[in-house]
Amino acid sequence: MLVENTFKQSSFYYALYQMIPDNHILKQINAAIDLSFVNELLADRYCRHFGRPAKEPEMMLRIQILKYLYNLSDEQLMQDLSVNLAYKWFIGLNPEDPLPETSLLTKFRTQRLRDISMDAIIAEIVRQCVDRGIIKSSTGIVIDTTHIEANTTKKVPERIMKQLAKNIFKAMGQEEYEIPDYTQIEDHSEAKQVMKDYLEELIEQASKETSEEVIQVVQEAQEILESDLFIEQKGIRSLVDKDARVGYKSKTQSFYGYKAELCQTTDGKIITSIIVEPGNYVDGCRFKDHIETTEQSGLTMTGVYGDKAYCRADILDLIKEKGASAYIPVSPSAYKIDEELFSYNKDSDQWFCFMGNETIKVKVKTQNKQGKKHRLLEYSFERERCRKCPHRAECVGKSKRIARILRVGINTPELYEYSQRAKTQEFLDEYRKRAKIESTNAELKRIHGLNRAKGYGLLSIRIQAKLTVLAVNLKRIAKLVSALQGLNTIFSWLLQRRLLINPTDRFKKYSIAV
Repeated sequence: MLVENTFKQSSFYYALYQMIPDNHILKQINAAIDLSFVNELLADRYCRHFGRPAKEPEMMLRIQILKYLYNLSDEQLMQDLSVNLAYKWFIGLNPEDPLPETSLLTKFRTQRLRDISMDAIIAEIVRQCVDRGIIKSSTGIVIDTTHIEANTTKKVPERIMKQLAKNIFKAMGQEEYEIPDYTQIEDHSEAKQVMKDYLEELIEQASKETSEEVIQVVQEAQEILESDLFIEQKGIRSLVDKDARVGYKSKTQSFYGYKAELCQTTDGKIITSIIVEPGNYVDGCRFKDHIETTEQSGLTMTGVYGDKAYCRADILDLIKEKGASAYIPVSPSAYKIDEELFSYNKDSDQWFCFMGNETIKVKVKTQNKQGKKHRLLEYSFERERCRKCPHRAECVGKSKRIARILRVGINTPELYEYSQRAKTQEFLDEYRKRAKIESTNAELKRIHGLNRAKGYGLLSIRIQAKLTVLAVNLKRIAKLVSALQGLNTIFSWLLQRRLLINPTDRFKKYSIAV
């Protein structure tokens, strides 16, 4: 480990580190996890033969861990590093050694810690926990999303188009120009159309320019205008952060920024995977990526816990394929059967109404809806039974059909079986484990600053989120190791006093390599 190998023991001030207590969280983290693998992982991000020698990647990562563990700015972090012995010990420097330049912190995040590197670092740390017995190799996985507010405010399309026009004039070197005052137009739709017409005309004029700067600005304006989502206020809402989008916490409550979707273990609450997307991201779209990342850590899923947003056929099928159990409530949007009126028998592939009539045939139909084709199942009930049914009029309605035809989604029969299981006490008891991730979301946002983006753009927010997850994981791992060491101490004490003659596997499983 860096801290153990890089100190100059001859340093006069090295003895000051003896003042750091053994139970300090940074010492616990250093003892629990070996971060030396980072040097090899990031080796291809550095030039070995040109320029000044780079700072050790592991040391730079340790500095980033301090930043997100204590929710500090780069400037605050460097100030604290200069006076805090524990911080300096953690990054592997002697008390009198100079600190790296503050500018290197940003360079390390943006140029060295690309998205794929952070995923690999998180996966490797989780794998070390599995190998050392800190967390179980077979565990349940909880999945959920939380929102991250953008580091800017959203703008109406009129204001954005005004700024685009200003950028074009600036690139053309024109200091005097006149732009329509959209604020004087009461009708919002009319104001958007006026600004759109004006900007399109300006783009046409500016397209004749040959300057590279003008061409670039014009292309940017064209790309924004060509998107229908922009005018509908569902696309770009800021030129400062072009990746941020409007998302919804509920039907009535919206936010502007990004969504972070994360998976964590039910035992130990270690985060195995995190994905950050714009605010309009649909929960569960990258569920397969979460599973792949989790499996790379050496973990085997025994169950998956999530809210109704994850009740989708593709997700449930993948969970089943992995040999795990799904503990996800049934979503009304995916499953629209009134179980008080209809029940299903999977063996005969028949639906039964509350009057006891059953379906006699089924067809696969294709339905066009909003320009998209959807497959559905069409079940037909027996005509004579329906004709004699006292509830026929209210069941069939105004239709001239004699018998009821039940149209359901292609996955509805399978979801019916799942809905019956979701009503069992075993399911309800297990589902309580999903609540564990709510405290994780709160900790990430309230304590470690993930409630708001610190930079601009999707890549910046992804690095911020993953470094925050890394810091929280290390903190939790340190606490787990401390607790397990305490159990080992008690176990040894019992053996010494012959109070425990034949230790069972129940006690052995708590023993870890320290």
